[in-house]
Amino acid sequence: MKISHKELEACRISPKNWVVARQSAGGARRFSYKQALSLAISELHRTDSVGAANKKIDKYVASNFKDERKIAKLYEILDNYAKWFGESGIISADANVLLAYPSNSQWQLGGIVSRVDLLPFGYRAVLFEPIISAWKGQLRMPLIQMAVANRYGRPASEVRVGLQDIDGNAVVDARYTKSEQSQALTEFEGIGVKVAKLLPASFQ
Repeated sequence: MKISHKELEACRISPKNWVVARQSAGGARRFSYKQALSLAISELHRTDSVGAANKKIDKYVASNFKDERKIAKLYEILDNYAKWFGESGIISADANVLLAYPSNSQWQLGGIVSRVDLLPFGYRAVLFEPIISAWKGQLRMPLIQMAVANRYGRPASEVRVGLQDIDGNAVVDARYTKSEQSQALTEFEGIGVKVAKLLPASFQ
């Protein structure tokens, strides 16, 4: 069973409430403007072409969206991001990376890492999200650091993890110690045990 890294903090606060929400959730979620932007940025990194990224948004707009203001904002943010990235000197090693960590566990951290940067000392996992003051204390952060290290075969000490608010392109990052990683994994496994006791077998 997987839990998205975006949901982990809520589950950390109340596994019971998270289980109730999971059980009551029905049907597929509607495709969002944020998803369209994330996929277009992934296309930008894959092709190194702003034109290809814009065509990706064109496709999603034609089949999903009608709000002209929000549609215009999509193209604006993509254009600003492309300019920022081109001037940043950052090398993107990967984008839209799907997590499944630990790989040998039935209780896994899932979700998507928006971009993985290649840095002189290793990698940086970046999530495209607004930057909140308490982000460093979120349980998912050291877990994502370990997940990315495992995926690319690098020591976790060579991986940083952080957030980028792409409506302005502010970036913050951090690196967690071995002790912090170990504590995070122990807590994560403990949450998994609680969830397993609350969920019927059909949901596991």
